[in-house]
Amino acid sequence: MNYSSRMDNYALSRNITALRKHLGKTQAGLAEMLNTQQPAVSKWEKGDAVPEGETLSLLVEMSGAGTKAFCNSVWDPDSRTRRVPANDMTADDFAAELGLALIDEIDLALGMGATYLDGTPPEVKGRAPFRLEWLRGLYDGPLTALKVVQGRGDSMEPTIRDRDIVLIDTSSRRLDEQDMIWAVSYGDLGMIRRLRRLPSGAILMSPDNAVVGATEAHDGEMFIMGKVIFVGRRMA
Repeated sequence: MNYSSRMDNYALSRNITALRKHLGKTQAGLAEMLNTQQPAVSKWEKGDAVPEGETLSLLVEMSGAGTKAFCNSVWDPDSRTRRVPANDMTADDFAAELGLALIDEIDLALGMGATYLDGTPPEVKGRAPFRLEWLRGLYDGPLTALKVVQGRGDSMEPTIRDRDIVLIDTSSRRLDEQDMIWAVSYGDLGMIRRLRRLPSGAILMSPDNAVVGATEAHDGEMFIMGKVIFVGRRMA
């Protein structure tokens, strides 16, 4: 439920400050826990902006209060019901306390159209939290092999839309299933395509958008970066 339209910004900003101090964190330290930047925390504490979605949920879980209480009432650290971790806990330890897993988010070197790769591993821009129970229902491999990418462009419409959240298993790089969706590099380009091995040995890289043409990749022209295992979409 979205409380942002009716929350008390003054109460929320004070509660975020109180929670941060109770955790013994600087604004930058809290930002790292929440996979955001220090200026965002500063704005929340000043009441100039409010956290939303998963970020707000994480703050509420840290506090041990309900969402309405944390957003609209004075939060008392002594009334918390959840154990607050020690200052020396890592972000992964803290996430585990909340039943979450932090997955590396690849920078926009990988996309669904003409985005470029420079030959080095994709830059990690941050870490995205996922519910561990949900993630394990989807994937039983090593979590370090999972990467998050935001889709770009419309070449995979309607399956993947611009700015959709795409989860990639980078441990799966062998084309063992026809017509599945894979993240690949082709020449100097990064893209997401359906792959099919042809009788000739070439690999057909097909978009889902009918107006975009398919491409045949021959020996050494294409590198599989991983298999797409989940596509998520924010609802308007």
